[in-house]
Amino acid sequence: MYLYLLLVTIGLLSGTLLTWPLWPLWVGLAVSLLALWRCPFWRTRSQPLLWLLCWLAGASWSSLWLEERLAQRLPAAQDRSLASLQLELLSAEQRGQVWRLQARVLTPAATLQQQGLPPLQQLQLNWYRTPHTLQAGQRWQADVLLRSPRNFLNNLPFDYEAFLLSRGVDASGYIRAAQLLDQDARPPGMRQRWLSWQQQHVDADAWPWVAGLVFGEQAAFSAGQWQLAQRTGTLHLLVVSGLHVGLMVLLALGVWWLLARLPLLKNGQGIYAVTLPGLLVVVGISAAYVWLAGAGIALQRAWVMLLVLVCLQYSRWRLRWPLALLLAVVVVLMVNPLIWTRPGFGLSFAAVLALLAFFQGRRSNRLEALWLPQLVVFVALLPLLLWWGQPVSLLQCLANLVAIPLLSLLLLPLALATALLPFAGLDALLAVVGGWFWELLHWLSNIPLPYLPWMPLPLLLLWVVWLLLVRRGVSAMALWPALALLLLWFVRAPVPQPGVMLMDVGQGQSMAFISPQATLLYDSGPRFSEHFDTGVAIVVPVLQRHGVRTVTDMIVSHADLDHAGGTAAILQELGAQRLWVGEPLSDLPASAPPPQDCHQSGDEWKVLSEVLLYRFLILPPDARAQVRDSGNNRSCVVQVQWYDQRFLLTGDISVDVEQQLVRRYGDELKSEVLVLGHHGSQTSSALVFLQTVAPAEVWISAGFNNRFGHPAPVVLERLAQLQIPWRNTAAAGALTRTTTGNSSGLRESWQPPWRQP
Repeated sequence: MYLYLLLVTIGLLSGTLLTWPLWPLWVGLAVSLLALWRCPFWRTRSQPLLWLLCWLAGASWSSLWLEERLAQRLPAAQDRSLASLQLELLSAEQRGQVWRLQARVLTPAATLQQQGLPPLQQLQLNWYRTPHTLQAGQRWQADVLLRSPRNFLNNLPFDYEAFLLSRGVDASGYIRAAQLLDQDARPPGMRQRWLSWQQQHVDADAWPWVAGLVFGEQAAFSAGQWQLAQRTGTLHLLVVSGLHVGLMVLLALGVWWLLARLPLLKNGQGIYAVTLPGLLVVVGISAAYVWLAGAGIALQRAWVMLLVLVCLQYSRWRLRWPLALLLAVVVVLMVNPLIWTRPGFGLSFAAVLALLAFFQGRRSNRLEALWLPQLVVFVALLPLLLWWGQPVSLLQCLANLVAIPLLSLLLLPLALATALLPFAGLDALLAVVGGWFWELLHWLSNIPLPYLPWMPLPLLLLWVVWLLLVRRGVSAMALWPALALLLLWFVRAPVPQPGVMLMDVGQGQSMAFISPQATLLYDSGPRFSEHFDTGVAIVVPVLQRHGVRTVTDMIVSHADLDHAGGTAAILQELGAQRLWVGEPLSDLPASAPPPQDCHQSGDEWKVLSEVLLYRFLILPPDARAQVRDSGNNRSCVVQVQWYDQRFLLTGDISVDVEQQLVRRYGDELKSEVLVLGHHGSQTSSALVFLQTVAPAEVWISAGFNNRFGHPAPVVLERLAQLQIPWRNTAAAGALTRTTTGNSSGLRESWQPPWRQP
């Protein structure tokens, strides 16, 4: 049974990755089965065919599911399509002047086809500066600019395209104009009405806990609170997920434990032995909570998993827990085959597996029960946390050791009680306890414990081996010294892996030069909103995966958000020894080094290591006076020498600055790689400048199908005229170069079938 379920699981996973049809395998299987039926001699050798059948069934299911989802998704060729759609709002969340909307498409598929669109089902939209008050249930006739889902490709584990597919979102975009179809719009559902009523009657300080923990509204917490939770490793406590569903199941079991002892049946013996009512209580309470919290994918996954385990527990089947857990994995993957691409899938199952494996049949005293489960989960999840780019610290283990009991014993019950029994004083108590929670996290975040941003896989496996040895009862005299040696890796300074990467940050720029002794970072990528900038989402994880713990020198070419938007986040997370800027920056953290003007630095070479040097190319005052004064023209122009290869980075300078640089430096501008100025705009990359630099190849950092039309056709014509090959992050993903001079784009290698070209 284990093998069959395992093969189905492997099939469900592999079916989402296959790019070739499965029907030839089905034909071959049918022929083989027919041959077995006609030839009794081979019937005893049918086991491999049954194995193939299990794998093929799982692969076919997930492959067909993915094919159906991809048929509904807006393809990349139709990106930036303008469509007239009838929409029903599923959710509406206001963030400043922007409304974030989830909408169901009501326009018939035939009408969509007339507009050249696929049968879109659900959209994720923004609506900027609208005077309307939006709420779920409203129906609109809207002019929508549609964007095809497309992933930034930087060799990081989070996949935006798979994330949207798993949520059933077929396209994103924004509303240009819209008209309410009916003044008497459909009233919002019961959940939405309850949510609105609660917001009006619950204390403002307590409302984030009620909205976040009960109704699953992630926007209830501020951006600063999310960042604090991320630093302390308690982010999973704010995102309603399997932990909260598990707590609700425990609550339901507690309710049933009380009901089972009421003398209601059979001579006052209670209903303890009646399994069906107990099952209904557990399923009903947990399902009601999942519905209240919005029934997101993570909640559905957790509820299905717990439902399978509870049903097996109440049934007459006495399956071993590994088999029950594997069955839960199969059910979850059948409901949503792409759920495995999201971090919650692996983390939730790994946590359950670790706890069951470690504590099954084990007796623990009360003191041990307070700390040992946290240690077990921490060790078991360590490889997955590091894989998903979460820096792991002993601080996080300490914070969870305190925060989980506080949330499970006080905050979640108080939030539920406030939502169900809103009377005076209860929300005030919730606000006080919530304040304690944030003060505690803030205090813990200031403890200077070392953290581990990345670790080689063999060492990660040692942690799991250590946990298994503890479970097997190996002597502590041998285990604790081994644990002490492993903990030394937290304070060990990793050796950065050499590399050059022009990161895929959309319509912006960020480029890193890494050597074992030093790291140079040029620009920090764009900031798209208060809740998302590429500095913390892309640049920091990429550097950490190369073993970088701090940036040696950071250069921010100029203050435009597409070049400087992630600066504050990078300085907050990694820090820098020196900071160079082309023009003044605002909102720098207090820990940032004093910014220095790159135009006043001189143009001598600055040595960061034996293989990493750079210099600023600056214009004297008389030459500077001949160019138009603008933020773009104040960009820092940098020439970098990395492993005897030269790179030229020019920010957003225009043609007049390029001409002055040619006059001043001439052949000194020659470089193997030129990062094209201003994302390939026609205002840059003059013919004489390209001829003087004479690059072996050109790199361009531009957003996919961006509204500016970068890179400009006239610039590409100049490159073709000079026979200079070029790569664009929009098409090739992040661009890398080895120490031997070989360049490549990450999107040029194999990609899964859901990845847009």
